[in-house]
Order: sequence, then structure tokens, then C-alpha cells
Amino acid sequence: MQYKALLTTALLSATSVLGQAATGTSGGSNAGSCTISGSQATATAQADLDKLAACSTITGDLTITGDLGNAALANVKKIDGSLEINNATNLQSFAADAISEITGDLTLKGLTVLTTASFGSLEKVQGITLLTLPAISTFNSKLSSADNIYISDTSLESVDGFSVLTKVNGFNINNNRYLTSIKSSLQTVSDALSFQFNGDNTTINLDSLIWANNITLSDVSSVSFDNLQAVNASLGFLNNTISELKLNNLTSVGQTFTITFNNDLTHLEFSNLTKVGGGFVVANNTNLKSIDAFANLQTVNGALDVIGNFDSLDLTALKSVRGGADVETKSANFSCSPLKKLQSKGAIQGDKFICKNGFKSSSVSKVSSVTSDVSSGRRDVSTSASTSSRSESASASASASASESNSASASTSSRSSRGAAAGNSIPAASFLGAFAAVAAALI
Repeated sequence: MQYKALLTTALLSATSVLGQAATGTSGGSNAGSCTISGSQATATAQADLDKLAACSTITGDLTITGDLGNAALANVKKIDGSLEINNATNLQSFAADAISEITGDLTLKGLTVLTTASFGSLEKVQGITLLTLPAISTFNSKLSSADNIYISDTSLESVDGFSVLTKVNGFNINNNRYLTSIKSSLQTVSDALSFQFNGDNTTINLDSLIWANNITLSDVSSVSFDNLQAVNASLGFLNNTISELKLNNLTSVGQTFTITFNNDLTHLEFSNLTKVGGGFVVANNTNLKSIDAFANLQTVNGALDVIGNFDSLDLTALKSVRGGADVETKSANFSCSPLKKLQSKGAIQGDKFICKNGFKSSSVSKVSSVTSDVSSGRRDVSTSASTSSRSESASASASASASESNSASASTSSRSSRGAAAGNSIPAASFLGAFAAVAAALI
């Protein structure tokens, strides 16, 4: 009670200053520029927010919490600071439709009964975090400028509040079990684009995206990247229900390229991909019978790993693999001859070369530790790019992923079977850690 009294006193002090500032500003009662005393204030009731209605601009950080049912911040057009709404466990709706700019972050978290949040005029914000909002169904904004978007453990069915946003540093959507649609006009992502552990039928349309630093997709049913041209670091499609992948404008991937454990995948198109700067991994895609999408691939600067049930593999243009090669299929119709020819010419530069179909195996090694036992199906393979940690467990990968700065503290127990706790996202920056877990599963 004493702590609450102190917070209320701080707010009253702040609003006293706000009122004086507003009164001295021409242009009407809501044209004032107001500064929060001490740069930070907390509102615990609608009456506290009403005291700010005389201000068009607020300078300072505002936190909203406490026992509010429905709340609104009226007339305020700009917050030169941050706005956080947290742990208001009875808050059902919030509106701040006049705000067009927040120079700091907008954070909504731990609001267990919040169903709607409306920021109808919001165009600019440094970052948005929506975390542990298990009842929310809509989030409205006109956002055109933001550095980071983070949405985890919500009941959102679609992400429409960012439809006009064209560039971000990070865009992370994870553990939203009712999510079915993500559509955005994003053109560039300078850090990480990550969609993981959302609804089983989530569709993604990012046809305006031209380049990104990292992209990681898991638990997605449909993907569209019609204009994607380059990924500076890693690109990964892991454990999805997609039936096809078409990225015909993609020309290069700077680091690891991975397509693994997509059991419904039957068709690939990567007609302009010419260079992969790290490891190339297409593995354990049960129904992928033909891998003819990489006919123009020329350079792999890491290891080449292709494992599955495929009958054909077209690497016609391939000139250089700086790591080793491990190509294995259960199909007896696959021929190792083209790969053996590449290996004999020195195009595959790594310490080991393994090519195995349903009947026979070709294995060449520069180190004695590599073995291939066709009769038992046992193999001991350690490729040279992004796979040096195959002996690490999946838990080590999860530990690496736990460095994500946002973590949910509630509403996660029911999601544990999906492979990641809500709020503990697996950022694409930790993609190599995730790849270690995939690699371990291949052994």
C-alpha cells in the first residue's frame, strides 16, 4: 500500500506539471506539451489517464498498471518516451487512437483478459512488444516505422497491424497458437525474421520482401517470398507443413541454407540460386522425391548434406564445395556418378565424400575417423560447415536460444508440447545452434 501511495503521489506530481505546461500553451486545452516530473509516471486508474487529456505531447515514460477494467488515453498525439501497459490483470480493452508517434517502445505484457488494443493513428514507434496476451483478438495501428516487432503468446489470429511497414531490424512472431495469417509489406529486415511455433495452419505472405539478414521459419503451412533476392546470413525452413517452396528470385545465401524435416514438402523451385556461403542442407523431407531446384547452384562454401528418399538430384552447375559432401537416399534409382565425377576433379574439397543409395555406397575420406557401414546403415559423418557441433544435444541448442531478451512468465505450460516455451523464441541469430540440433538428429 505504501508503494502504491508513492506511485500515485509521483503521478499527481507529474500531472500537476503537465497541467501547468498545458495551460501555458496556446491553441486550446489539448494543445499542450507536457513533461512528466522525474521522467517517469505510473497510472493505476482511468482518472489518472484523464489528467493527461490536456496534453498533445507527453515527454517521459508512462506505465499503466493496476485494477483497470477498460482504459483510454485520449487526445495525446505523441509520447516522447515509452508507453508500457503491464500486469493490469482486469484490463479488457485499451485505446489510444490519437497517438501517432512513440519515440521509445510500446509494450503490452501480462494482460490476461485484454481482448482489444487500438492504436488507430500510430505510425512511428521504436519497438513493439506484445507478450502474454492470451485473450487478445485484435491489434490495430497504421504503423509505418519501427525498429523491432516482437509478438509472443497471444490469441491473435492474424497480424494486420503492420501491413504498411516496409523495413524493420527484427520481426519475431512466435508461440501464437491461434495465428493463421501473416501478411506484410516488409521490404527489408536488417537483423532477423523469425516465425516459429504458431498455429499449425499459419500462412505467410511476404511478397514485398527483397532482402533479410536471417530468416527462420518453423510450423508454417504456406510461404510466399516472390521477390526475395538475398539473405545475408542464414535461411532455414525447419519442421513445416508446407507442400512447396518457390523462391525463384533468390540468388544468394550468405551462410547456412537449410530445408529439413518438412514431411509434406513435394516441390522446390530455386532457379536463380547460385551461391551458398556456408553449409547446404536438404534433409529428412520425407515426400520430396525430386531435388531438381538447384540446377544453377555453383558454389557452396561449406559442406553439402542431402539426405532423404529422393530419386534425383540436379547440381549440374556446381563447381565448388569447400567442405565435404554427404549425399544419401533410400532410393535405388539414384546415381552417384555425377557427384563422384565432381569429387574426382577436386571440386569437393572437404575431408570426406559419401554418396549412398538404396543399394550401394561410395565413400572417400582423408581422415581415418570417417566410416560408412552400408550393411548396418551406421554412419559417422562430421561435415565441415556449420555441422561441427553434431555431437551437441538439442538442449544445448535450446540454451543458446534462451538468450532472447523477451521471455514470457505466464500462459506457457499448455504450449510446451510445441517445442518452445512462449516468449523464449529461437532467434535467427542463434540459427547455428538450432542447426546443431538438426544435425544431431541426422546421425
